[in-house]
Amino acid sequence: MNKNSSIDTSLFIQIAKIGKSRGLKGEFFIRPFTEKLETVLSFKKFFYMKSSLMEEINFEYIKENNNKIIGKIASIDDVEDIKSFGQRDIYIHKSELPVLDKNEAYWFELEKMQVINLEGQHLGNVLKVNNFGANDVLEVKKMGKTLLIPYIKNRVIISINKKDNSILVDWQEDYWINEY
Repeated sequence: MNKNSSIDTSLFIQIAKIGKSRGLKGEFFIRPFTEKLETVLSFKKFFYMKSSLMEEINFEYIKENNNKIIGKIASIDDVEDIKSFGQRDIYIHKSELPVLDKNEAYWFELEKMQVINLEGQHLGNVLKVNNFGANDVLEVKKMGKTLLIPYIKNRVIISINKKDNSILVDWQEDYWINEY
């Protein structure tokens, strides 16, 4: 594993997490945060955070097996060694992400975007994107109030304008959740 202490961590994005071990030879499950399993398999370099440094993970292999992803780190051949490595977040360089269509954005790009409704009202700025099960939800904050907007494309989310740093939504200003 290669250490790189001069890397800016904002250049990375988490795409998966090392899960529980599999078998006795150091294999483990990888829990992807991508829409499709094969997306994780398409990347070449992977990293993890170790003592505030990004360290490259040298995989012996990563493969799909029964709709799950299994990996093995080249230097780990024992189930006990991988247990101590487990539950770590896996990152890639943001520069490796595929280019998206005009009206699409990665979740990290949505954060801090201003949200405008069809009536032209500024509803606030996206604090974060959550997933509560049924679909993703934008958490929008404005003056201490929280607005949760379901991420339903072409119904609630009308358009994303990365150039103007804004999201056009079909949502009303009075759908606030009171802070308590």
